[in-house]
Amino acid sequence: MGIRTEYFAAPTDEAAASVLDVPGGPSEPDLRTHQPRFDAVVLPSVDPFVMLGGLAGVLSGRPYREVTAHPRHGALVCDSGEEGPWVVSVAQPLLDDLASAGPARLVEAARAWSGTGGPTAPRRNLVAALLPLAALATRAADAGHGLYCWTSLTD
Repeated sequence: MGIRTEYFAAPTDEAAASVLDVPGGPSEPDLRTHQPRFDAVVLPSVDPFVMLGGLAGVLSGRPYREVTAHPRHGALVCDSGEEGPWVVSVAQPLLDDLASAGPARLVEAARAWSGTGGPTAPRRNLVAALLPLAALATRAADAGHGLYCWTSLTD
């Protein structure tokens, strides 16, 4: 069993929570508009707790323990019980760091991130994950929105 993680931008916790009962997650098209419900990127198996904590530490230069102690790091916004899905928040400092990092910094962060004992994927895969996540963070910051992660168990 694995996890499916979809990161998305929303204006408030309440708006983010509205996606909880959408079977396909935040990028699932709205039946009325046929548009995705939220601006989102799917990052399979990039968990919002440990892996994003490692990334936050790399981008900020602060210790893992410090960045994961932020009250909004992986804070539960809403859940559907033990089987999920769940919606958690991404801490504002990580959103800001992602939004302000250019491509060169993201490549450097992917290299450092792969050396933290976090993701075991090749660096090019980490860069491929970081680029859309950073673009999403930039759009969220421009709109004054927060970042969230919708997480679901997969078979």
